[in-house]
Order: sequence, then C-alpha cells, then structure tokens
Amino acid sequence: MALTHAHQDHIGGLNAVLENFRVGTVWIGREVASPALVKFESLPRAKGIPVEYGIRGKTFVWDGVEGQFFWPEILPTEIAPSAKNNDSLVLRLRYGDRTLLLPGDAEKEAERAILSENAGAELRADVLKVGHHGSQNSTMPDFLAAVKPRVAIISAGEDNPYGHPSPRLTERLDRTQVRILRTDRDGAVHIWTDGHSIEISCFVACPETAGDASRLAQAPDQEKRAEQH
Repeated sequence: MALTHAHQDHIGGLNAVLENFRVGTVWIGREVASPALVKFESLPRAKGIPVEYGIRGKTFVWDGVEGQFFWPEILPTEIAPSAKNNDSLVLRLRYGDRTLLLPGDAEKEAERAILSENAGAELRADVLKVGHHGSQNSTMPDFLAAVKPRVAIISAGEDNPYGHPSPRLTERLDRTQVRILRTDRDGAVHIWTDGHSIEISCFVACPETAGDASRLAQAPDQEKRAEQH
C-alpha cells in the first residue's frame, strides 16, 4: 500500500484498508510532523507490517512487477513541518511490456526536477494517473510529452469545490489525443494487465474514442503490424 503524501484526502481512508486487507508493506513519501501521519504509521507497525520510504532512485521487484520511485528526493530523516503536494511519491510500475505512472499530487516543480534527471524514455507509460486530481499546475506540457500516455485517468470528486479537473489540463490532454477517463464522470476506473494487453473497466460504461479500446488491448507485436498498415 502506498501513501503518496500526508494530506487528509490521501491518508483518510487508509486505516480501513489496513483493517480489511492483508497488506505486506506500506510505502510513504516524505516524513511529516503531522499527528495524522504519526497515528497512521503506528497502525501498520502495531501489526508488524514494514513501513518503508519511497525515495528517488529506489527500485523494487515484486512478483514480476518492476517499480521505480522518481520522487521525492528528501531523505526520511528530514522531517517536514507540514505536508505538501510536492512531497508525493512518484512511482512507475512495469509489468512485461506495459507501464503505469502514478505521480500522486506532484506539481510542476517536482515534474521539472524529474524531467531534468531522467531521459524521456524512462518516463514513458501506457497509463498515466494524472497528477493532483487534474489541477492546472500538474501534468504540464513537457511532462506530458515525455510520458506519452495512451490513457490518462483523472481522480476527482463529482462537483468538487476546487473545480478539478481544470479546463486547462483537459485541453492539454485533448491536444495529445490521449484517451481520458475521469472518476467524477465514469466512477471507479480499474486497470488490468497481463504484461501484454491492458483491459480497462469503469463503474459505469467507459466512454471510448473510436479504436482506442481495441488498440490498447492488442499485444505489442500486433500494434506494430497495425501501425505498418
């Protein structure tokens, strides 16, 4: 289980996950002097569940899945006075030929730092969980151009008071012709992959752009043949 950062909308539901699921490890971004985070961290430790920090450059392999943390860059011993969006874990998962990028609430400052330290190919992902609920200050053009996602998923509450997703952000995504799925419109979005194909479902019927679903479900060699024609 990964806690991206210690804002209440990210930490608030995780106690129930710990109580109702068998969790092997808890990953946390930056350590923060927050009573809510201290209380949360005490729960997995009381159950004997390891708590680890996802620091830039750290990698792991879990049951065939390769993980790499691109952010944060701050060591866990450097405790911040309060949580910030740019404390977020930025995690890429690769399984077989397919990749997912999960940037939490990381904003443009973190994106610029990640771009300065990684070649574009390192950030490529089939599926991007759009940063910070579709804020205009995340998933900036240069970052989006490096990731080149085929599917962008925006996690935002219906009629939320922040106006997420931002029209500026959705315009950026529209210009790239990426397939967009939104939890405020489509409900929970589930992604399955066997390392070759990707299957997507929504709580309600997923909207589709012509051809997107079939192309995403093809294996890489099939995609190459399709592109040649």
